[in-house]
Amino acid sequence: MKFSKYHGLGNDFLLFDSREGCTSGQFTAERVRFLCRRQTGIGADGILLRTDSDKAHHRMTLWNADGSMAEISGNGLRCFVLYLSDRGYDVSGEMTIETGGGIQRARYLGDHVVETTMPAPDFAKTGAPQTLTLTSVDQSFDVLSVNVGNPHGVIFGPKRDIPFAEKYGPSLEKNPAFPHGANIEFVNVMSRDSCNLVVWERGAGITLACGSGSVATACAGCAVGHFDFERPIAVHQPGGALHITVAKDFKEIRQRSIAERVFEGVV
Repeated sequence: MKFSKYHGLGNDFLLFDSREGCTSGQFTAERVRFLCRRQTGIGADGILLRTDSDKAHHRMTLWNADGSMAEISGNGLRCFVLYLSDRGYDVSGEMTIETGGGIQRARYLGDHVVETTMPAPDFAKTGAPQTLTLTSVDQSFDVLSVNVGNPHGVIFGPKRDIPFAEKYGPSLEKNPAFPHGANIEFVNVMSRDSCNLVVWERGAGITLACGSGSVATACAGCAVGHFDFERPIAVHQPGGALHITVAKDFKEIRQRSIAERVFEGVV
């Protein structure tokens, strides 16, 4: 099978295309874990498969590094769009991409920059996320429950580092309050339009950036008054910055940043 490796701010994926003979049935959990293992496989945070769609221009299917399937990835979406461009698909205008988190619109802006929509948060109608008080190891956290096509737990507080997220993220990810697990965001607000973010990703662990986590953070922050609607929010992560714009009443969410090709191969 031919593959291409891409990354969005260090969040890396192996991409495959059904038009080159790849099918979803080939990606068993065991095979996905083998391919994504950094020591003995190719190494990646996840796998993306392009297939045809009867609802959109393309369909993107996503597997996490642990072999589980996921609904959507913001960084993955941007990598997917650049992959389409590199493989010769028409990306001259706005395109639609079917995901497990719904159909998203995307546009390649050139020079590796991609902008896409993302799902509105599950609390869009009520205007505020549910707050959960959860315990992990030796601390309790106020966690905002946010679903933007996939589940997240957003924690606002002082600046946290990767070792902190590695300590407290795993048990929060698997807390019974999240029946399907959750990505856990540790957020430090710097201003009305910027924050620092470290993410423990469901099924992948620490990643250098999380697109959907950035969206969940921006939506939760707008809802509780940390950020402004209709204004790009710079979400700074170890791999770089994602820019999220949340429309008033959460009617549209957009993410924008870069994606890059790393290499291609056959497996």
